[in-house]
Amino acid sequence: ITSWMIRVFFACTVAFSIPVSKLLSIEAFLKGSLMGIGPCILTKVLCAPFMGDAKFVIGWAMVGRAEFAYLIAQMAAAGNMIDEDTFSICIWALLYATIFAPFIFR
Repeated sequence: ITSWMIRVFFACTVAFSIPVSKLLSIEAFLKGSLMGIGPCILTKVLCAPFMGDAKFVIGWAMVGRAEFAYLIAQMAAAGNMIDEDTFSICIWALLYATIFAPFIFR
């Protein structure tokens, strides 16, 4: 039960801090898409050819490590290090990494 409570606490901590009105704006979506596909996915996958035979497995495994980044983004927003617009863009970028990586491993 402790494992589930930790998951729920983590999900609520980050989810309740997301400004939904800013997240659903076209500007945040477009900038987040650009950041998600470029720096969040392509850089990790394109650095993989230097890793040998398992190059794409390693590259896509690096893409899927976005869980901790949500917490870091939330802490930065709570500490006024980034504004709500930047936080929304960051959430969109991390959503791309979180959603695409498991589908590649199927």
